Amino acid sequence: MAGALGIWWTKMSPYYTKVHQELWVGVGLITYWYYKISYGGKKAVKDKPAH
Repeated sequence: MAGALGIWWTKMSPYYTKVHQELWVGVGLITYWYYKISYGGKKAVKDKPAH
């Protein structure tokens, strides 16, 4: 399975990494905005209260 994935990636990596660079920038920005909207800029895990 890993061998087939490696062969596929060596053939397809130039297509996904170089042809679609703008796409990856867009994916990163959308992910960032989704995080900001979902969590309101707050931490996902709140700090434990000090005892």
